[in-house]
Amino acid sequence: MNRHGRNILFGILALVFAGGAAAQKMAGSEVKIGVVVPVTGQAADVGKREAIGAQAAADVINAKGGVGGVPIKLYFADEGTNPQESISAVRKVAGDDNVLAIVGPHYSGTAEATFPLGNRLKIVQVAVASAKPGVAKANRPYAFRNTLTSDIEAAAVIKAAKQRYNFKRVAIISDTKDAVARSVGMGVLPAALAAAGVEVITGKDPVTFQNGDAQFTAQVTRLKALNPDAIGLGALGPDALNIILEARKQGMTQPFFGVAPLMEGNMPERGGKAVDGTFAGAIWDVSLDDPRSKELKAAYAVRAKTMYPGAFTQTPDYYVANAYDAVFMIAEAMQKKGVQNRKETLEADRDKIKDYFTTLHEFKGVASKGFNADGDGLKDVIVMEAKGGHWQPVGTR
Repeated sequence: MNRHGRNILFGILALVFAGGAAAQKMAGSEVKIGVVVPVTGQAADVGKREAIGAQAAADVINAKGGVGGVPIKLYFADEGTNPQESISAVRKVAGDDNVLAIVGPHYSGTAEATFPLGNRLKIVQVAVASAKPGVAKANRPYAFRNTLTSDIEAAAVIKAAKQRYNFKRVAIISDTKDAVARSVGMGVLPAALAAAGVEVITGKDPVTFQNGDAQFTAQVTRLKALNPDAIGLGALGPDALNIILEARKQGMTQPFFGVAPLMEGNMPERGGKAVDGTFAGAIWDVSLDDPRSKELKAAYAVRAKTMYPGAFTQTPDYYVANAYDAVFMIAEAMQKKGVQNRKETLEADRDKIKDYFTTLHEFKGVASKGFNADGDGLKDVIVMEAKGGHWQPVGTR
């Protein structure tokens, strides 16, 4: 054999041995990933869907051989839609279960509580719904959000809603308690409307309420007196539903719009015709039929039969896509960075996942491309409309 041939042979053997060495780095009988989402409290329905979505992703990965030949096992903890409970949940999966990374938490309010803890514990958290601008940026380097911030969503939603309804004068009603809803109503919507050339007739004094209020009679009476062309909602889905129902009760026919939080609480299913025409923003819809979406929907349908079965967990939404993709992102980070999955390498393995996420910009997920420099998701916006008892896509920006 000549020198050229020997060099080729040695090169091939080197690649084979290198590949074998990489495969041998993954030890143990299971790869542990934490899932911290709300399965009780106000966001229980969406949290259950997120849990199913995460497990569906693990099912798909495990059916293809797991990570480095080792199956993924998810360790779940209920964050209860509550900051204190979310802190306990993160402590449990990170400290007791020794997971490598965490999918969750859900809201910005819970993320603001758990992200600083994650930095102290040096473990990646990938929030799947938090959209308040700046939350991940303020908690670098272990905080990531596989979501779009609400300012990006708002611009797309307002553009589409303005085209549909031709509104010129808009009133805003805003939560003052929930972090993300308050941010949307007090900051994001006014700025986005101003940029779109729309007058905010409530100015710097929006009509206000507190998350979980039982009645909205006085607030809607004030909105009715203002006689706007449309109403912007700084609200979570359950509150938004009650606001719209009260508005219809008082004879208001104006359209409502907001961003992603409106899509929680199954508003179209619960509100029926009263909420038809309400606009919101998303990054994925169950109607999409590309190969990755098909794989998600098939895996979700199987898992939903036994995991939190119920009327509001049968159909995956874009929060499911976020959680599903997050599991795949973590699995990819483990493989690409050579995570060893040993007790003595836990801290180093967690750091490898963080390092991979920091430079992840071209991930090919169901609805995810990676993260920007602030740790927020890189995604496209799909504007959604409540219609016929479901959310339906209006268009993609």
